[in-house]
Amino acid sequence: MWLNPAAGVTLWVDLESPSIPESLILSDTFAFHRLAVEDAMSHGQPPKLEPYDGYLFAVFRAADAEVDFFVGPTFLVTVHNGNSKAVAEYADNARHSAKPLSEGSVALFHLIADHMIDSLRPAIEGLGHRADAVEKQLLEKPSPPTVKELLDLRREGFDLLRLARSQRDLVQRLARREFVDISTEMAFRFRDVEDHLVRLHDDAEALADRVMSLLIVSSGAAGSRRWI
Repeated sequence: MWLNPAAGVTLWVDLESPSIPESLILSDTFAFHRLAVEDAMSHGQPPKLEPYDGYLFAVFRAADAEVDFFVGPTFLVTVHNGNSKAVAEYADNARHSAKPLSEGSVALFHLIADHMIDSLRPAIEGLGHRADAVEKQLLEKPSPPTVKELLDLRREGFDLLRLARSQRDLVQRLARREFVDISTEMAFRFRDVEDHLVRLHDDAEALADRVMSLLIVSSGAAGSRRWI
């Protein structure tokens, strides 16, 4: 009855690190496609958005967790391996108020995804602060640990850049209303998330360029020392 649109009820089921028996909620209770269930039960999936008959399957990644979403007209199922701050915040809100569920499953999906995207901002800013420290050290006294830190920064920066780019592409599809369950109002909200991701992508790209420049300077400094 709770899956019947006429019931006027939105159901949210959250599974944290589900066991194999618990995963039967996905395959048996909701009868989700086996490939989507396999993805949800696997850790480390890339961001994705796939339509199935009667629901959307989405994977979003934050700084702290990956969350898999099954978004239907009257239900939202979230699956994550370990704690997700975004899910925990709205789950706590839902225990004390009906507001998180009051606008339906797509709106709740948007709220959690938006929170996850916003969590990438401190991660990028943290890398920027580390780049500041490495640049200062590079100018004062270059050393092998400085180069290692730059290589770590390059890897982490490119990871964030790819993450921002791939999730921007997903959100663009939601903002363009490729899917019938996305209303005009929700498209506007996802467009706002897209704007956040464009800025994150640009900042991550600028950081990657900066780190590459520092690596070039570091390489030049090392070469100069060999000639002294």
